[in-house]
Amino acid sequence: MGVTIVDRQNCYPCDRQRLTATVDRVLELLEVADLALEITMVDDAEISRINARYFGRERPTNVISFPQDQEHGLLGDVVVSVETVVRETSSRGYTLEEGLLYYVIHAVLHLLKYEHVGVSPAVADEMYRKQEELFEQVLREI
Repeated sequence: MGVTIVDRQNCYPCDRQRLTATVDRVLELLEVADLALEITMVDDAEISRINARYFGRERPTNVISFPQDQEHGLLGDVVVSVETVVRETSSRGYTLEEGLLYYVIHAVLHLLKYEHVGVSPAVADEMYRKQEELFEQVLREI
């Protein structure tokens, strides 16, 4: 079904074609490329509103994922704050698209039931290892 990217922010220009291609590859590697994923890029103000509405935390965060009905071909929706991603990844030397990819991978893993909060360190480490492995592999391929 593929990846759809909606850009509702005007803070930073983003190469949506490149991001779509890299996220498509992540979904292939995770063997869920047949499922639809929607990514909405927003600013800090918008993600703060979403975070407050759904989680009671009125502050920006990097990414929020909302699972959908996989049996009907929908993996989920991902909302990512471009401003937060830039703040959190620029010191690592990531481009905007690399930073977005890093956090979208994180969100997709949550959609696939990986977890790092409220679980054992071993379970959390499994998610982080998978995130790094996918990120590095896709970066090598592009």
